[in-house]
Amino acid sequence: METYYIGLSNTFHDSSIAIMNNQGEVLFAEATERKLQYKRGLSCPADNFDIGRTLKKYCKKGASFVVATSWSQDYLEFLDRLERLGFFSEKSLTNPLLQLPSRYIFSKASIYTILKLQHQYQKNAGTGILLALQQHFPESKVSFRSFSHHLAHAAYACYTSPYENAACAVIDGYGEGGSISIYHYENDKVKEVRLHKGPQSLGWLYEMITTLCGFDWFTGEEWKVMGLAPYGKIIPEAYKLIKELCWYDNLRLHYPPVERIIAILKELEAFKRAPDSDPWTAADLAFTGQTCFSELTTAMLKDVESLKLSANLVIGGGCGLNSSFNGTVTSTTGFNKLFVPSAPADDGNSIGAAMLALKEDNPAIKLGSKSFFTPYLGSAIQEEAIKRMLQLGRVNNIRHLPLSIHKETAAKLAEGKLVAWVQGRAEFGPRSLGNRSILADPRPEDMKNKINSMVKFREEFRPFAPSILHEFGDTYFENYEETPYMERTLIFKKEVKSQIPAVVHANHTGRLQTVKKEWNASYYKLIKSFYDITGVPIVLNTSLNIMGKPILHSLEDAIGMFYTTGLDVLVVNDYMIEK
Repeated sequence: METYYIGLSNTFHDSSIAIMNNQGEVLFAEATERKLQYKRGLSCPADNFDIGRTLKKYCKKGASFVVATSWSQDYLEFLDRLERLGFFSEKSLTNPLLQLPSRYIFSKASIYTILKLQHQYQKNAGTGILLALQQHFPESKVSFRSFSHHLAHAAYACYTSPYENAACAVIDGYGEGGSISIYHYENDKVKEVRLHKGPQSLGWLYEMITTLCGFDWFTGEEWKVMGLAPYGKIIPEAYKLIKELCWYDNLRLHYPPVERIIAILKELEAFKRAPDSDPWTAADLAFTGQTCFSELTTAMLKDVESLKLSANLVIGGGCGLNSSFNGTVTSTTGFNKLFVPSAPADDGNSIGAAMLALKEDNPAIKLGSKSFFTPYLGSAIQEEAIKRMLQLGRVNNIRHLPLSIHKETAAKLAEGKLVAWVQGRAEFGPRSLGNRSILADPRPEDMKNKINSMVKFREEFRPFAPSILHEFGDTYFENYEETPYMERTLIFKKEVKSQIPAVVHANHTGRLQTVKKEWNASYYKLIKSFYDITGVPIVLNTSLNIMGKPILHSLEDAIGMFYTTGLDVLVVNDYMIEK
């Protein structure tokens, strides 16, 4: 009998769903935010609506189902005990008998809120799936599994890597008892080596820095700190305070005593960006915070390297999204190679949980060592939607170009047009990788400001990514490394920066995306066509959304954005619409 493994990321943010068959093939994976068009899908379960239609599309009748979640049963029972003790009651914040340990760099109110939300979504995880199965697969058997949070991170990161063996560091805000876990990946098995227990957290440290810079970590604005940091310089006083607040020694992170934590946080408030002030005023603080984070993480990874588990490193967890740091790993630690998956944060745990459940049932099945794990696992634009647009949309200036769409689009880019490029299945993870992208010519100096002001409606310091044909990587970047998921920044070579100023950041880096024909043939052909016209094997790539919204999901989303922004061209599959 066919068995499908349904993975759920059931944190209260970045929830997602994955469907895997019993051969280990991921049939579908998508974050909740995409369909809802609600950034990060806060407080929205992954299986909250319309999941039956997706199951019917990818699963056969008569099959059995295993629903796997990404927080352990032990942790749920711990939260259940807190509830029975009254920790989630209105009196919990003032009753001294119901206090949690105080050594956190966030307020107790924030900690209580996070725990209460975690409890809610872990208790309800799978309810929508169960209802959908009763409606559409009533004859099927269903069972439920749960796995520890960091193990789900590690499984997804390791099994999607191209390595036979690796050291794996999971680094996030907080898992189940700690924020850092070290694993050894070998012989297609993921084994825990060390767990950093306690409230000390690099993820929370970065969230604190994000807040001090005047941005909202809860809605995922850590990106802004990374984008702003290269424009700043060290603030010695703030640097000293942050390093005293959190330091690394003897295989673990440390916080000072509670009284000193409170005092340091109060002193750091002096550097906080004033409400409604220009974000540029936080550039020095952003640089200082990014520097502290990088130094601490480097020290931790050097310790991991000293364990001699492998010359390959895999990073999972939300801190794996710090592309600025990722680009320095192989030059500052003893590791030779680094892999970070396309969705290292909690959304990737849906795939991780499904993989763990499959491995539990079929230990002999081999999941790892794929040369390239495709991120193109999400929804596609339905043909019916395109037909409706053609019949009823009253869209002018539309052409069907099945044989020449790549050349025609490349020509528009070379003319300086801003192009929305929608192809095939959506990317899994927070970054557009050539299927849901805004594209532009990287040569004009003013292109970055043009897109930020006319399309993205975001701060001018936010950078854009260079998508580069792999065979030209060594020509444009120092110490070039394949970067399939736009997961690290590398330094541009001095002699090429003037050719592509729109994708060169203030610190001479670019958060690049390696493009190969076998990874994404459509995107490769477009960039190759652009190269044939211009001699430049790079296009500017940024996610197809406006600030504050997730990457678009439907054709209706694409049409709406096209006609309400400064985009010049919309390409959907083989159709081109122009203004």
